[in-house]
Parts: sequence; structure tokens; C-alpha cells
Amino acid sequence: MGGYDNTNYKYDATDYDGNTIYITKAANIAFEKGMLLVIAAGNKGKTGVYAPADSPNVLSIGAVDASGSYVDFSSVGSAIQPTQKPDVVAQGLKSYVIDRNDVIIGTLEGTSLSTPIIAGGITCLWQALPNKTNAEIMQLVRESASQYNSPDYFLGYGIPDLQLALNRTLSVKDIEGYEVLKVYPNPTTGSVYFKFPYNEHEVFVTIYNVFGKQVLSAEVTNVNNQIDLSSLSKGVYISKIESKNISKTIKLVKK
Repeated sequence: MGGYDNTNYKYDATDYDGNTIYITKAANIAFEKGMLLVIAAGNKGKTGVYAPADSPNVLSIGAVDASGSYVDFSSVGSAIQPTQKPDVVAQGLKSYVIDRNDVIIGTLEGTSLSTPIIAGGITCLWQALPNKTNAEIMQLVRESASQYNSPDYFLGYGIPDLQLALNRTLSVKDIEGYEVLKVYPNPTTGSVYFKFPYNEHEVFVTIYNVFGKQVLSAEVTNVNNQIDLSSLSKGVYISKIESKNISKTIKLVKK
């Protein structure tokens, strides 16, 4: 599996078990510290995944072509790994890149191309869901993927849909109390209204655009229970709702 001059760092296939190889151990420690590692599965095909992609605590990324089909260089998982590998996949064949001089656009192949595609998307997802842990974000990504219910060693859970992951989380019914705090109508053409659970009387609402810039903030009470969004442009916004008992984020759509 590994070509190393120092035999102390030469591993057999059975060592890719998610806990034996030094770099895999380091990845596990990083996960425990709260980091989210997005790692290329490798380009060894049926020979198997690289380390630290074998770790159960990283998102290992395989490669597909533009049609979503497996490409034969993408490393496949096996029963040696304690969890499903690869986790998910993205385009790694004829992925578009720009040269180091920012002049020529071309294509390259490899899981080192599919991995940054996923990493960039996950960065945006975690920015939209700042209260989620690394483990929660990873699971959201897996659950959004195209073959989550029938994973295999070639595509893992499949091609993730990060918009789906976001939509499932930023639900208007995701704010729990004795009853649900409701925000309506959503989408809206003007104002949104808040219906409070029995144990809430006021919340502070901060609204951000998709670039993370704060565009509006207001205190909402069960008496003055609306926010006028008519000054905002059409589009998607992120609303953070906070009180002593609540700290949640939902998506708002302004028509």
C-alpha cells in the first residue's frame, strides 16, 4: 500500500483500519479537537483508500466523472475500514482548474480535485450552520448524498446535495420549545411574523445575506411580533434567532 524508504512507515493493507497509521491517528486527534477534515480517498482504484482517508473521523472523498459515474482510478473502500469509505464523491475527472499564473483554464483528474470541490461547499454549509459540530456537519453531508440508503465501496453514500442538507436543517419547524416557534410566511413578499411557544416572550433576530453580512436586526416580542423585510432585495437570507432558551438559525426567502 505505501512506498516508504523507512520500513517503520510501511504498511500492509490491513493497517488501513482507521486507527493504526500515524497520520490517521493524527486525523482522529484533530477531529476530537473540533476540526472537520475533508480528505482525498486516493487514486489507487481497487488497491484501496489512502491514509488518513481510512479514519472514521474524516470525510473521505472519491471521484466521479461529469455524468456521476465512478472513475476507475478513484480508491475504493473495503471491510477493513470501520466505517463506509469513501464517504461521498464529486467530479474528479476533467475537473476545471486554472494554472498557477491565473491565465490558462484546463482540466485535471484525481481525488485531489474532487476533494476541494467538496471542501469548499462544506465550508459554506458550516458557515450557514455555525452552531453545528464537525460530526453533525459530516452526517448532514452524508445524509444528503444520492445513494445514502444504499452505499457501496465505489461511490460511498454518493454525490452530496449541500442545498438539501441546508434546507433540511434550516426548517421553520426546527425551533423547539413546549410548542414550536413559528416564522411565517416563508417565503414572504414583505413582513414575517413570529408565533411564540408558551415559555417565550421575546427573541432577538439578526438577518444576514448569503455573504454573511448583517442586513437587519430587531427585537421581536409576542406583542410586536413582526419584522418588515420590504427594504430587502429578493433572495435568500439567514436568520439567527436567540433568547435565553433558543439559539437557532433558519432560512428566510424574500420574494
